Amino acid sequence: MKSNKSDFKYILIQGLITLLIAFIPIYFYIDASIKNQDIKDKLDLQSYSNQVVKKIENFLEQNGEVFYFPRSNIFYSSLYDENKKEKFFTNLSLDFFEDDFNESNERLCFKRELNNILDNNYLIICKNIDYSEVIYNCLILFIIVSFFIFLLSFFVIKQSIEPYRKLNEYLDNFLKDAMHELKTPIGVARINIDMLSLRLKNDKNILRVKSALKNMTVIYEDLEYYMQQNEVKNERRDMDFSLFFEKRVDFFNDLANAKNIEIFKNIEPNINIKFNEIEAYRIIDNNLSNAIKYSNKESKIFVKLEKIDEGFILEFKDEGIGIKDVSKLFERYYRGDKITGGFGIGLSIVKNICIKNNIKIDVFSKESEGSTFRYIFFNI
Repeated sequence: MKSNKSDFKYILIQGLITLLIAFIPIYFYIDASIKNQDIKDKLDLQSYSNQVVKKIENFLEQNGEVFYFPRSNIFYSSLYDENKKEKFFTNLSLDFFEDDFNESNERLCFKRELNNILDNNYLIICKNIDYSEVIYNCLILFIIVSFFIFLLSFFVIKQSIEPYRKLNEYLDNFLKDAMHELKTPIGVARINIDMLSLRLKNDKNILRVKSALKNMTVIYEDLEYYMQQNEVKNERRDMDFSLFFEKRVDFFNDLANAKNIEIFKNIEPNINIKFNEIEAYRIIDNNLSNAIKYSNKESKIFVKLEKIDEGFILEFKDEGIGIKDVSKLFERYYRGDKITGGFGIGLSIVKNICIKNNIKIDVFSKESEGSTFRYIFFNI
């Protein structure tokens, strides 16, 4: 679905660019069509004036008593004397010499001298300017051109991006298979290291391996969530968040002990919410992992969970290196310290989860003094 949307976006952009390019000749076609229409209208006016003059001349030759001036549903006619006063009109009084309809944007007019025929010196023929046929033809042309451009763009872009789409699918499938293959050995290693730690208690090497495995587990779970976030169902269940948070802090104790970091807990009991458990893991694990990762050895971390009127607050405070630029903190692939490793996707995942669940994020940080991450859950 995501690939199809991306394809359509590129097709649309390409189509619009092509339409802009195609609009240039269409514009000149419209301009030429309007000029041709104007020339045709002027020729029609001249032709109709010839017809009127010929009928007047025929009338004079036949010495008729009553002259019936020719009328038309298209053309407006007026006769003027030598003083340029209107003596006769058909359909509509033109007042040509007063209103100067010859320069009008509404009518096109043609003036002809009559040499005092029937006491008239001027014949004025006008017609309304009508570009409806030109507009209709241009519209049809635009629709046809647009259709073929979008059709051509669709096939051209579809063919051009097909190799990249297949490569993306291959990489996605490869990463999913690799993640699946990694899950089992990580699980086996954790079980065995736990059994080994029971035999060799307080062994520093065992503790380091154990903390490294837990750190690897967090990174693995971040990648797994990131790759499958569109497939994660929004399944919420009732959970004791206080107990859940307590267990996650205990899980990270080995990681903290490896750096001689002490975690101080202030967890208010019996805070119950309806929340997605996978998303709860990602929020807590990423914050605890980062707090330990960016803290100095033999420092302290303070975690807090307490009720407020609007809901409850989840807070993580460390005495670590601090953050230089808080504004970029939640951007994907951003890492404040490249030495400590990681992919820089953990906090971007946290931000997306918070946006999805209407959780407010507050970050306070000062270099060389530490950082505080506060999450306000509004009665979820």
